[in-house]
Amino acid sequence: MFPLFSPELAAPPASYLDLPLPAVSYLQALAAQAVDGDHCAADQKLVLGTHHEYVQRLCLDYHKAACWSYHPGLVALEPRATAIRVCIDEYEWPNEKGASPPVMMSFSEAQKECAGVGKRLCTEFEWELACEGAGTQPYPYGWAQEPGACVNDKKYKFYDQAKLESRDRAVRSQETKRLYQAEPSGSRPRCTSPFGAVDLVGNVEEWVTTSRPEWPHVSSLKGGYWARAWSGCRGTNDSHGPAFRFYDIGFRCCSDPSSTRR
Repeated sequence: MFPLFSPELAAPPASYLDLPLPAVSYLQALAAQAVDGDHCAADQKLVLGTHHEYVQRLCLDYHKAACWSYHPGLVALEPRATAIRVCIDEYEWPNEKGASPPVMMSFSEAQKECAGVGKRLCTEFEWELACEGAGTQPYPYGWAQEPGACVNDKKYKFYDQAKLESRDRAVRSQETKRLYQAEPSGSRPRCTSPFGAVDLVGNVEEWVTTSRPEWPHVSSLKGGYWARAWSGCRGTNDSHGPAFRFYDIGFRCCSDPSSTRR
């Protein structure tokens, strides 16, 4: 049984995991300063901190089979703890503000695109920390679902699987175009994480490299898409292998920080 953490807890911590969130954030800030000179390219954001594989929060508003609001700052952080130091693209591929993120790209294709610009796909744990910040908030913008903050409030459209799988490129393209409801990257500034990454939740679902070796595929999906209003920073779709493609799937890239430390 792991303790709940909140700023009000005053008992002396027995370990790192027993620290209240402000202290955890402070230690993460110290860790972030430990490597002086780490920096990212101009189109990426530096993400530093500790990712916890499991997070428990106190739900304040549960309906429609989902939690829509959580008690701010009240969380339980559970193992596995992973140190994260990564540069993440500010926007979804092609990482340009105002660009429409492409879809129908497989995990393997996304890997090649990232490699082509000297980057790689983000890991599942890197992506989650980039989304929720050091405070482990459930949404990039805070602790309660805000309608309209991210592009995840569109009306669902039923798809035609036969058309999406057609050997005729024109048929596939037409069906994808009919279903596509993503907005140009950065259209909703409120959907920005504490580290400065935009549209991690909603718009297009994003390929990541699975961080859990017990899961079936090296490929996983994060963030939901334009018609999944309950999507947040946690929750991973681990159902699809590297060759899968769909009308709502895109990606963004990550890379390792460079350092000027001597």
